[in-house]
This record gives sequence, structure tokens and C-alpha cells, in this order.
Amino acid sequence: MVDVATSRHFWIGPGTDERLTPSLPSSLVFLVALWLGFAPFVLHFGVAARTGFVEPDDVLVAMLISASALVRMTVPKDLPVLSVVNAAAGVWLVATAFLFAAPGDSVRATVNDVLCGVLLLGLGAASAALTYAQRSEVRARSAGRPDRDGDRRAS
Repeated sequence: MVDVATSRHFWIGPGTDERLTPSLPSSLVFLVALWLGFAPFVLHFGVAARTGFVEPDDVLVAMLISASALVRMTVPKDLPVLSVVNAAAGVWLVATAFLFAAPGDSVRATVNDVLCGVLLLGLGAASAALTYAQRSEVRARSAGRPDRDGDRRAS
């Protein structure tokens, strides 16, 4: 067991060869999800009856994303498909900002959804890519092939 007082930072741990783990992008996805859930109330997008689809969509997507980001933060080597779901939710946010926008919708709501969607797309893709890259390195090591740095490591 690793001593917490002497262990490295949560995102760059002893088992990662000093490389980032997928927990960092997933942690940032969680923060974006928190903002997305509270933004309609902080920025006062308007009443739900007037703005239609934007407020409930933001809150529901934020709940889905925050739950999957928490799972990815706690077990970063498992379930990379949740990061792909987060990236897809980012695409959904960008699309709904334009597809379901009513004429009276706030520009703040549209800008917020587009920015959060782009962040979710990038961070979700980064988290999934880190997971798949680390899995391929583990497979390469177990097969005795050289890893990214050219070191041969057999288990």
C-alpha cells in the first residue's frame, strides 16, 4: 500500500510512470458539470416556461455528466466509455444550443452551453484517450514489447 504522506499527486501517481492519469480530465469534467448545473440559476437564463428546453437540458446533462465524471475520477482505469459519453454530451450541448433555441433565449445561455460543450468534448476525449493509451502500454509491457520510451519491461 502506498503511504499517503509520501505518495505523489493524485493525478500523477507511482503506478503511472510519472504520466497523467485520466483522473485529471475527469476532475475538470466534474467541475464543468457543476458549473453547467448551476449556471441557469447564477446567470439567470430566464424562467423555464419562457426559455423552453435550455434550463432543464442543462441541469439533466449536468447530473449525468457529474455522475459519470465521479466514477471516472475514482476508478480512472475502468470504464473509459463514460468519458466517451461525456464527450458525446458535450456535442449534445453544442447542438441543443442552436437546434432548440427559442427566439427569446438568452445569449448567455447559448454561449454557456457552447463553451461547456466544447470543454466537455475535449476533456472527455482526453480522458478516454489517456485510458486507452495506458491500456495499450500495459498490454505491450506484458507481451515484452518496448513501451513509448523504448524500455522493454516484462511482467
